[in-house]
Amino acid sequence: MPNKRGAASRAKRKVGRPSNRAAGTHSAARKPVKKTAKSKASIEHQITVGQTLIENVEGHAARTDSPEFVSARATLHKIIGSLEPNPYGPGPIQAHHGGSIWLHGDAGNHDWHLVLNWAGIEWSAQFCCDPAKVDALRQNALAVTNGFPNTLPALESLGYTDTTLLTTEIKTPDDIARYVDSIWNSCVPIPQPRHTGSIKPSNTLACGVHTYPEPMCGIPRFMRSDFVPFVVDATTRTASVVAPVAPRHSGDGRVRVLFAERGNPLHALHQRAHGQGAALILPPTSSVARKAFAKQG
Repeated sequence: MPNKRGAASRAKRKVGRPSNRAAGTHSAARKPVKKTAKSKASIEHQITVGQTLIENVEGHAARTDSPEFVSARATLHKIIGSLEPNPYGPGPIQAHHGGSIWLHGDAGNHDWHLVLNWAGIEWSAQFCCDPAKVDALRQNALAVTNGFPNTLPALESLGYTDTTLLTTEIKTPDDIARYVDSIWNSCVPIPQPRHTGSIKPSNTLACGVHTYPEPMCGIPRFMRSDFVPFVVDATTRTASVVAPVAPRHSGDGRVRVLFAERGNPLHALHQRAHGQGAALILPPTSSVARKAFAKQG
């Protein structure tokens, strides 16, 4: 239960309703929405996730950066600084606890490559970790790293000295904490807007991985620069995420709705379509589709 001695927090939720202007393969009748009472929670440690969810983590001191994380993050910044161009996006890079495994090849000092383990451990999730399962992640990271023998010497040359972690069995909570904040978990490089940001008219690509589903956040990493996948509704200021339904130059201007924030006019339509195993497709004449293709002329 939340700590009653902490500061109170209140979450307000906006209620939206489907728009009659958004035509697709699925429609929903308007239904009255009951207002819910405002919730109050006293907390000892609070992590704000997006705009509609607050995750309360209680039972430990307020979070501070561990020496392990400080060292790992400093090493990450040295790696990113050696890459030209930087493939991870403009602006200050933040370190995301996402299962990072950095590998160094044999083509010079700048030959760094990032792969991800099959699971990443968020800092706040470490207190429910099974040591055996975390050790399985460590063993997987070790197996991958062993295929790149230059990696550990290269990390040590950058000042990262905690390389023995990779060959140490994880048994205790301290072992878990050490691994969670190590370079083999905590150093997925993400620009701040795409780490903890939220989409707004002034920055429609601020799709933070702590705010939106990961498949949505990945779109800007590989999309064409003239497509707009995140469309902000002018009235509710909430976002929907869309993708084309056909290849480029096909002449098909429809879009598929992949996600819609609560309160967005498309949210209820998307939820209902998803529940029926259907796709919500918007026609080229919809305002969302027009905005998504606006940069393509």
